[in-house]
Amino acid sequence: MSYVSTADALATPPQETPPVPPVHTETSKSIPDRHNPSPFFRLPRELRDKIYAYALTSSQPFIWPSEHSSHGLHPALLATSKALYNEAAPILYSHNKFMFSHPSDANMFVHIMSREHAAAITNICLRIRDRDLRLWTGYLGSASPFRSLRADMPSLKMLWIFFRSTAWNHLSDPVENFRHWQSEPKLKELCINLEGRTDAEVRVICCHRVNRVHFEHLKQEYAKELVVDPEGDARSAFGKICEVNVALELSCPE
Repeated sequence: MSYVSTADALATPPQETPPVPPVHTETSKSIPDRHNPSPFFRLPRELRDKIYAYALTSSQPFIWPSEHSSHGLHPALLATSKALYNEAAPILYSHNKFMFSHPSDANMFVHIMSREHAAAITNICLRIRDRDLRLWTGYLGSASPFRSLRADMPSLKMLWIFFRSTAWNHLSDPVENFRHWQSEPKLKELCINLEGRTDAEVRVICCHRVNRVHFEHLKQEYAKELVVDPEGDARSAFGKICEVNVALELSCPE
């Protein structure tokens, strides 16, 4: 069986084939009329939506662009018929999380895929490096109807941003770094450009890679403020910067 990627399944809805004239034979009465809807569509819409959600949703974000990121789902389901595509595609968009690493990727996603369905997206993640901040602020802070977060994702409810910072001074006292991480100019610039630009709930994770000595020292010094997750990263509680929720995440490369 050939592989059908999520992008392939979504890019173009299946085209309806012209009806074939019925062949009148002695047994034609026993053949179901091809114009009758599939038995699947006789199920209640609520049940069909549950089936679509089971087949087309994942707890992991879809990284875009990526040719093969089906997460074990069944995007080929969308290619079975135009009627099913029209019902199920909005669920795939609205029930999943999408991740982008460049503003042009986020903008082109809307134009390459169906704009109608892309407008149903409710949850996205952005990976932003501090060196690319100006590229992102031009997109996040824009009011353009053709290229802006608000125009491209009008139904957005949850926006996660993983901001990769290089401001940590590895030669300085780790406690001083920890006390002043919220004062980083580029982090503040990001938050200023997010303020009032979307109706979604915004969560920014400021990510720092630190050496083992700093990591272990801060885990002990701030044991009540830093929570270590199963992956071994330490994260603080969220605080406010320019009315944006921001947390610190520390990771220690092996």
